[in-house]
Amino acid sequence: MNTYDWISFRSKFPALEGRAYLNTAGGGVMAKQVAVAAIQYFNESVDDGDINWDRWLNRSETDRADVAKFVGASTEGTAFLQNASLGLNIAARSLPPGSRILAIRPEFPSCTTPFIRAGHTIDFLETAPSGYVDADMVSAALDSGKHDLFVLSSVQFANGFRADLESIGAVCRAHEVLFVVDATQSIGAFQIDMVRDHIDALVFSGYKWATAGYGNAVLSTGGSWKAAVPPLVGWRSAKRAYDLENDRLDMLSEGIGHEMGHPPFPGIFAMGEALRLLSDPPENAISGRIKYLSAYLREGLSELGIAIRSDGSESYASGITLALFENAGQIKASLQERHVWVTARQGGLRISVHAYNSIEDLDWLLRELRNG
Repeated sequence: MNTYDWISFRSKFPALEGRAYLNTAGGGVMAKQVAVAAIQYFNESVDDGDINWDRWLNRSETDRADVAKFVGASTEGTAFLQNASLGLNIAARSLPPGSRILAIRPEFPSCTTPFIRAGHTIDFLETAPSGYVDADMVSAALDSGKHDLFVLSSVQFANGFRADLESIGAVCRAHEVLFVVDATQSIGAFQIDMVRDHIDALVFSGYKWATAGYGNAVLSTGGSWKAAVPPLVGWRSAKRAYDLENDRLDMLSEGIGHEMGHPPFPGIFAMGEALRLLSDPPENAISGRIKYLSAYLREGLSELGIAIRSDGSESYASGITLALFENAGQIKASLQERHVWVTARQGGLRISVHAYNSIEDLDWLLRELRNG
């Protein structure tokens, strides 16, 4: 463990006071400074109307550059959207008709249904209940040569399996298969670099580990992703947007081209501020903190004789632990009455820790589980 001041870091998130908030995988809490960044837009609108338009656009571009840097993307290839599902739909509709997609069986629906709706064929790669998938498994599935794209959540939503994106991305690149990653369950918790990880399209929402609240998301394209007219367009998709040409498609092929219309300013400002805040601890400090707390949690659960369906190894552990209970829904409701917040998922309690959590939070949960 490093010596970073985690008590001070935690103090930036007021919602943690008086409760053991262990539900970031469902929705993270927000730092006050992140809320202030978004509220500033509303205050300026109340005070000045729309006269700050140019300043808001400039501020958005600063945030775009910072967010792109956070994930190793290009600024011009980064778009701000309302949610990750929209980003995945854009990715799905950017492919040639009848493309063939590979996904793992326990994947989150937003990673698969947009491709089905776009008319593509999906093949599912079977995994163990833990959600384990590695580069060898993906390579074997891609050896047939029939796939055009592999879509994967960086961390699986229910059991918390964290994929080795770099090795899987390398396999996709070797097979000339596009690699699309939904990082909603890991962005802000574990480092992602689009170049290092060979990611061609990256999407993530801001309301979980990014701690940026609802209504904001990012789509970044790069690598082998082919530039083309966006499948969904609006006035702001045009290269000369302010010429307001309505009889041609001279469109930006990425970034702002996917935003279509007016920028979602509050969400952009929240996302930019949140990722700057999460950049403050030293490199890998947040992921190290999460691993430390998760290991403590899993040891405590094991001492209580509670089975776990999550990979706790150094290479694949995340901030999500699925503890198995027959009556998980009832236990979840009972814990909430005692100010402990978790989620019921797939026959268990999904307990998720972020760097803003503490040993005291985990002791509170373990004590309540022990006492029934």
